[in-house]
Amino acid sequence: MNTRTSTPLIGALIFLLLYLAVSPVAGAFSIGDLPLPGSPPATVHDYLAVNTVPSLLTGLLQALSGIGLAVVVGSLPRAVDTDAAPLRTGVLGRLAGWIAVAAILLSAALSVVLGLISPTATTDTVALIRNFSFYSGGVTHVVALGVFVLAILAFHRSGKALRVLAAIAGGLAVASVLSTVIFYASLFLPVGRLACMVVLVVAGIIVARGRSIPAVAEGDRPRTRAGH
Repeated sequence: MNTRTSTPLIGALIFLLLYLAVSPVAGAFSIGDLPLPGSPPATVHDYLAVNTVPSLLTGLLQALSGIGLAVVVGSLPRAVDTDAAPLRTGVLGRLAGWIAVAAILLSAALSVVLGLISPTATTDTVALIRNFSFYSGGVTHVVALGVFVLAILAFHRSGKALRVLAAIAGGLAVASVLSTVIFYASLFLPVGRLACMVVLVVAGIIVARGRSIPAVAEGDRPRTRAGH
């Protein structure tokens, strides 16, 4: 395994593991229960005013996780043979990937801001910043991540097993857009995000084993007269 071929896997593992670390690490320093989205602004303000350290830790870990995703977005598409797919699909995938990166980094930055200003800022200011952070790191990030996975892995016929996994994960992530109008669709946010993370790790393992991800599955390759 060399550094170049292992880059997508390293990025995917950083993206997954550091994001999963957010809740236990920040939770270890939290006082009280984290208010749910839609909670009264005063409740949100009161919680964040006494939980500046968890906000700072959340922002730091999310930022590092986002850097891991940036490594994946910058390296994985180069390992996918896109000759069999329309150029616009690859372009869409890269664009969606960078939007996902920008969204999680923005959410991380806003978490740091909240950690710094919550004790002295007004309730309306804190509630506004928290909402921006939630929607940036939530539905915006997850939907863009789903489009990236679909465009780069599912739509490029990257081998049947990976293609199916990518289609399911990407579809769940994109479906999280429904959470903006249907409360129960919020379940798609964590499920779709985690599923896409796992698919990216799997794709990274394939690349790290020294193989690019082919655009055409082995069973779909045309046979020559010699049967090769």
